[in-house]
Amino acid sequence: MTDETGHNTPRHTTAVFGHEAAERELLAAYNSERMHHAWLISGPKGIGKATLAWRFAKFLLTRPNDEGGPGLFGDELPQETTSLDVDPADPGLQRILSGGHSGIAVAERTENEKTGKLRNDIVIDDVRKLISFYTQTSSDGGWRVAIVDAADEMNVNASNALLKLLEEPPAKSILLLVAHSPGKLLPTIKSRCRSLKLKTLSEDSVKAVLVNRFPALSTEDIQILARLSGGAPGKAIDLAERGGVALYKEMAQHLVGLPRLDIPNIHALAGRLAAPKADAEYRLFVEMLLGWIERLVRQMASGIPTNDVMQGESAEMTRISALCSLDRWLDLWEKMGRLVGRADAVNLDRKQILVHMFASIGTLARG
Repeated sequence: MTDETGHNTPRHTTAVFGHEAAERELLAAYNSERMHHAWLISGPKGIGKATLAWRFAKFLLTRPNDEGGPGLFGDELPQETTSLDVDPADPGLQRILSGGHSGIAVAERTENEKTGKLRNDIVIDDVRKLISFYTQTSSDGGWRVAIVDAADEMNVNASNALLKLLEEPPAKSILLLVAHSPGKLLPTIKSRCRSLKLKTLSEDSVKAVLVNRFPALSTEDIQILARLSGGAPGKAIDLAERGGVALYKEMAQHLVGLPRLDIPNIHALAGRLAAPKADAEYRLFVEMLLGWIERLVRQMASGIPTNDVMQGESAEMTRISALCSLDRWLDLWEKMGRLVGRADAVNLDRKQILVHMFASIGTLARG
């Protein structure tokens, strides 16, 4: 199931790959009947933190209220739960997916009513809604679950408001904080949470996510997406949905010809990516171009060939790296990164930025 933009959301994703140990830790806490009231789920962006939070929320909100209690005559031990899986036909799950379940609330960046744009931070009003949510009595006596995504996006006032909630947690309530950079959180917030640190996924796990999400993708495309993702399935999905494979192949076609460059085709590519409606494609292309040069620099510095994104790529990087010294490639990579940042800050012509980047690469490759 997708949201109104056609993208999968953590709320609707049914499977989590590569985080079995984290799931076992959540289940162990649940089965122990000593569930901590707040969990800090941290790790690199795009690895499935929010998906895991939603998976756990759906699990809690679809448990029978008497689950884990004594048997009819008080002499039966509760049966240990071994999976976070939820029956797809469960009516509680259907209410969660439709946004109609009263037992869950979410704090995330919201739209600024004055500008119509998404705020850069989670503001205090967003957290106050959680406080109001927790003061209400659950209609069925079940769990009340709140998700903050992402907690490291809260501003100071929002963080202080959340801290008060953590200090006096309501009964049978769970607060799940998703954080890409937990170091940005107040130490007092972190100290009141049980930490669950997620790591980047293996390449095979990312491939499994992609096969599950895009069954029609070719094996070659799945390989490219998995390598580009850096172990973050969310990034791999985003690349797939934004045409990342085609963009990467087009970029590679220009780079493997170094020191020669097809200037007319580069101008055509730059013009296409500079179009007002191509903002996402432009940003993705720039990210991939800088990433390609970074891998070239790392390969030169270590002397170890990088894993091919496309077949034969590391061999091409070895050939290209010999055209110039490591210091000069490194200097170019740093300058291009600054140029891209400056282009966004002062709204420079994107077509000229892309043409200049390729021209600089070509000039360096020619010595």
